[in-house]
Amino acid sequence: MSLILTKDELEALQLEQNTAGLSKRRYRKVTVLIMLHQGHSVKTIEAALGIDDNTIYRYHRAYYKAGLSDFLDDSYVAYTGRLTEKQEEALAKHLDDYLYPDAKSIAAYVLERFGVDYSVGGMTDLLHRLGFVFKKSKSVPAKADEEAQCAFVEEALPALLEEVATGDAVVYYADGCHPTHNTKTSRGWIRKGEDFEVDCNNGRQRVNINAAVNALKPEHLVYEIADTINAQSTQRLCRQLLRKHPGKKIYFICDNARYNRNKMLTEWADSQRIDFVYLPTYSPNLNLIERLWHFMRVKILNSTYYEKSSEFKSAIVSFLGGIKLYKEELRSLLTLNFRTVGGTSVHLSQTSS
Repeated sequence: MSLILTKDELEALQLEQNTAGLSKRRYRKVTVLIMLHQGHSVKTIEAALGIDDNTIYRYHRAYYKAGLSDFLDDSYVAYTGRLTEKQEEALAKHLDDYLYPDAKSIAAYVLERFGVDYSVGGMTDLLHRLGFVFKKSKSVPAKADEEAQCAFVEEALPALLEEVATGDAVVYYADGCHPTHNTKTSRGWIRKGEDFEVDCNNGRQRVNINAAVNALKPEHLVYEIADTINAQSTQRLCRQLLRKHPGKKIYFICDNARYNRNKMLTEWADSQRIDFVYLPTYSPNLNLIERLWHFMRVKILNSTYYEKSSEFKSAIVSFLGGIKLYKEELRSLLTLNFRTVGGTSVHLSQTSS
């Protein structure tokens, strides 16, 4: 991009540039024209003045449109972007349907579709102005059934809770968890421009946890650290529940893992006070205990270094054994509020005293 100033214009800009008390914005505005006149590239000006290419193009266009006098007096309408309003709307709609890994890829799409060239910095600014932020996408089970999920949380689960309200039954959510002995970093408040370093290891040993959490009192937990999670370990978990709740019907909500449908296990459960209630397929979002596993990772695993696998396992056992210490936090987190894969929100009765 070129710009040729007359001798008088250049002198006027240089005089303005050297004016005492000149604001940073006005200094940049004047200096952009001088540097363009001197033959500097847009990229060089971006780096020198700390502005994006949109601003440079805006000043360049304003100078030619308004003339130097009006340019210096700010007597022109600021240019807000190089795409038209309709083009920006079209881009925003496109980004609602397609995920791009970086601003560079979006800039390439805009160039191909609209014939407008953006730098990475300029595109990033445009995306922010259009209401987009750079964050992780959210995974949802591809084969999950919205109708089945709604039926479970709107019909099946409330029916179980009605029986719980009579005092004749309890409801537990069950699932396994397999934390691996290696350090996982997490987000936190860290001084800008600096790193917060956490020692890491690459251990591969896992701790297999089979557990069930009370749907209304999530600080009530039964668990087992097992060599393998299978029908036998699940049966032992159920025996714990039978001892914990004598005389009550136990509704054991779980996923469709093969061991949960094991013939030996289900036939045994039929002769007990235990009723296996299976979640719709591909529905971890409806399993309350998944929130407990996330809570555990935040509290004791993420960004925490355990040199030995025995220390790692001990921390997990200590957390599970002392779960009642987190009663208030768990009752706030493990509420019976669910969101289906289709976006339906269902709010059931909260945890009881």
